[in-house]
Amino acid sequence: MWKEFKPTIFFLLRFLGVYLIGSALYGLYISNYDQAQSLDPATRWVTYQCASTANIFGYDAEVTQDDHLNWANEEEQTYDSLWLNAQYAISVEEGCNGLNIMILFIAFVIGFGGKWLNTLIFIPSGLLFIHLANIGRLMLLSLLNVEFDGRGFHFFHKYGFTAVLYVAILILWYFWVMRWNGKTKPKLKKSTDAQGDTAES
Repeated sequence: MWKEFKPTIFFLLRFLGVYLIGSALYGLYISNYDQAQSLDPATRWVTYQCASTANIFGYDAEVTQDDHLNWANEEEQTYDSLWLNAQYAISVEEGCNGLNIMILFIAFVIGFGGKWLNTLIFIPSGLLFIHLANIGRLMLLSLLNVEFDGRGFHFFHKYGFTAVLYVAILILWYFWVMRWNGKTKPKLKKSTDAQGDTAES
């Protein structure tokens, strides 16, 4: 029984270990900025990435840093606001930076295991892929506010465009498990009876 469940047990131990440590470190990191009432650098960087992307597509993008200080908000809610062509587009807060799902991605890759070289190449590539998917998600939400007067924003923010990130991570997991982990795939062996039948025929 131990041999049968050993791979699954080690996967869960590695996965949970990496995920819990990563989540704890991220929690410590983000709590410092909540107390300072200032948006953390990682999330601010994502906001400016959105602004740069909008500029590429012909919008005049501006960022209002720490825009939460200009309004009455819930405690510890910090965000920057993105404006496109002088119209409010979106507020980017801590939950929008994609780091939580990146930690989940890393935990799965390390938990499943693979050759170290493959892992060192795949993780940064996967993080870039998730980041680009997240920027795309935020830009689509921004366009809902700017081009469509916010119609359907709540639905797409909560469900529709959030699926973009989960689809991205599922694609990455699939390719890691099926193609890129570098593990030697066991060859199928014919059973003794099957070999015997073949010989007799």
